[in-house]
Amino acid sequence: MLVPAPHPALRVRLGLGFALVLVLGVCFGAGRASASDLGDQLLGELKRGLKAEDLTERRRAVGEVGYMRAHLDEAQKRRATVLLRKAFDDEPDLETRQLMVRSLARLGSTASWVPVILAAFGDRDPAVRETAYLEVLGGRRTLLDVVARLLEEDEDPTFRARLLLLLGDRRRHDAMPLLIERLGDEQPRVAAAAAEALEAISGQALGYDAALWSRWYARWEKAEAARVRSGAHHTVEGDGEPPAERPPPHVTRGLVPSFFGLRLAAKDIVFVIDVSGSVGAGGLQRVRTELVQAIERLGSDVHVAVLFFAEEMKLFKPELVLATPDIKGEIAYFLRGVAPGRKTDVFTPLHAGLALVRQRVAAKEAAGEPFRMPVTLVVVSDGRNNVDNTPFEVVEDKLGRLDLQRTVVHAVVVGGEPDPLMLHLAKAGGGEFKYIK
Repeated sequence: MLVPAPHPALRVRLGLGFALVLVLGVCFGAGRASASDLGDQLLGELKRGLKAEDLTERRRAVGEVGYMRAHLDEAQKRRATVLLRKAFDDEPDLETRQLMVRSLARLGSTASWVPVILAAFGDRDPAVRETAYLEVLGGRRTLLDVVARLLEEDEDPTFRARLLLLLGDRRRHDAMPLLIERLGDEQPRVAAAAAEALEAISGQALGYDAALWSRWYARWEKAEAARVRSGAHHTVEGDGEPPAERPPPHVTRGLVPSFFGLRLAAKDIVFVIDVSGSVGAGGLQRVRTELVQAIERLGSDVHVAVLFFAEEMKLFKPELVLATPDIKGEIAYFLRGVAPGRKTDVFTPLHAGLALVRQRVAAKEAAGEPFRMPVTLVVVSDGRNNVDNTPFEVVEDKLGRLDLQRTVVHAVVVGGEPDPLMLHLAKAGGGEFKYIK
C-alpha cells in the first residue's frame, strides 16, 4: 500500500509534540512524588536499554515499560514518555520503533498520546504509521481527552478534520458527544468530518443536524444502559487493545452538499468551471465560493476533479482524487491562485472533462467498484464560446458515446441568457440544466 509522505505541517507538529514532552520532562524533577521502587527500576532499565547496542535489549526495555505501566506513577509515566519520545526519531530499527509507539499508547497520558497520533498521520515509515493508527483505534478515555484538547488548540482545519475522521474509524459511541459538538465548527471541512464520523459510528445518516444527532445518541445511551443493567452487555473502562486491522471503508450517505442548486449525491464528480470575465453577476468570486463550500462538505469517500477554463485550462490534478481533508485544503489553496480570463474556450475543457469522466468509469469497471451513482460532470459557464481550439463535433462525438446508465452531465449557466449550447449539453448528458441570473 502506498502511503503519502508527511505533510510539512505535520513535521512541524512532530517537533511541537516533542517540545511538549520535553517541557513535561523538565517539570518532572520539581513535581515528583515518592515513586515505587519497581517504577524506578523500570525507568532505569528503559534508560539503559535505549542506549544499548544490543537490539534485543533495546526491544525488551521498550516493550517492558509499556506492559508494566501499572507500576508507574504519573511522574514516572511522564519521564518514560520523555525517554521514549527522545529516542523515537533516531531509532534505526523498525520493530523497536513500533514497540515505542505501543508503549507510548499504553502509558496513556496527554504527552504520550500526542506523538502516537502524529505518527499515525505522518511517520516516515509506513509500518510505524499503521501501528500508530491501530493504537489510536484502540484508545479510549484518555485518547478522547487528548483529541478534545487538540481540537480546541489547533487552528488548522485539515488537522482537526483528520482527527475527527480517526474517531470515526474507531467505531466507538463514546466519541459521539465530542463529534456532535464539532458539527458546529465554523470550518465546513471540520463539520463535514464530524458528520462523516458520526455516520461511521452509528450507521445513521442524519447530516449536519446536531439536534437530531443528540436525540439519537440519547436514545442509544438509554438502550445501552438497559442492556448493561440486564447483564446483556459489559462496558469496558480504560484503554483497550487495538484492533487487528483497519475497519472497512465507510460509504457516506448524509453528506450531500448543494452547488448552484444541484444536489451532489454522486461519489465521482468532475467540475469544469468557466472563469472568464464574461461569467455573470459575482463572477469568479461567486463561482469560487460556491465551489469551495460544496467541496468542503463532500464525504472523504467522494472522488473529485476540478478544471478551470477561460482561454486556457487549469487542472487541479490529472485524475479524480478522494476528497480527503488534505485534498480539500489543497483545492482551496489552488483556487486562490486562479485568476479570471478574458476569452472563453468552452469545447476544449469540455473535451478534457469528458475524458476524465470516461477515465473514471474505466477505472471503476476495472476495479469492480459498484456504480451506486453515475460518474458526474458539472459544467459551469455562460456558454459564450469565442475561442475555437477544439471543434464542437469532437465534443458532440464524446457526448454521444456516454453511457447514460453510468454517467451524467449537468450544465449551469451563470449570468447572461439561457444558452442553447448548455441546454444541449444537459439534455445530451441526461442531467439538469440550471440558469443562475
